[in-house]
Amino acid sequence: MKWQENGVRGVWIKISLKDAEIVPIAAQNGFEFHHAHKDYVMMIRWLPTDEPNMIPGYAAHYVGVAGFVVNDQNEVLVIQEKYTHSMQAHWKLPGGLAEPGEDLADTARREVLEETGVDAEFLSLLCFRHQHNFSFGCSDMYFVCHMKPKNVDITICEQEVSKCQWMPFEEYLSHPSLTETNRFIAQTF
Repeated sequence: MKWQENGVRGVWIKISLKDAEIVPIAAQNGFEFHHAHKDYVMMIRWLPTDEPNMIPGYAAHYVGVAGFVVNDQNEVLVIQEKYTHSMQAHWKLPGGLAEPGEDLADTARREVLEETGVDAEFLSLLCFRHQHNFSFGCSDMYFVCHMKPKNVDITICEQEVSKCQWMPFEEYLSHPSLTETNRFIAQTF
């Protein structure tokens, strides 16, 4: 094979959606899926038969970021999502997934503003947790940012949020619907 004669070890083929009929041909020639996006699929083939495949796997983590926003009255900004996976909605910190190339502080500020209408200033990274077997079998890294509000008036994002309020810190800490993770974060604050 010409590639091997030239010292090529790994071959990558990016196939656009409009050329998807090439996928079975590539598979018949030893290519495997590496990853896919909405407009293409990436296929790979490791050529050496006497050494392990050194092509790195595709990213396997989600990055979630939440804002732990505390106002001057020692109240925490909390939301209840409009759509939940469980039967009972619970109070949680505003937040969401980071966009590709977006810094954690920028994600926290954007998500807090989008969901609550509160513009908040990033102060520090408060904590993070790493969890496996999240959505689609991927791992999840969840970062919580300590933030200070620039305004306190709430404007709910009606597409995502059913309730939003400033909750007294002690009430938040003892609320029965608080998840274990968020309770631990609040206790260590």
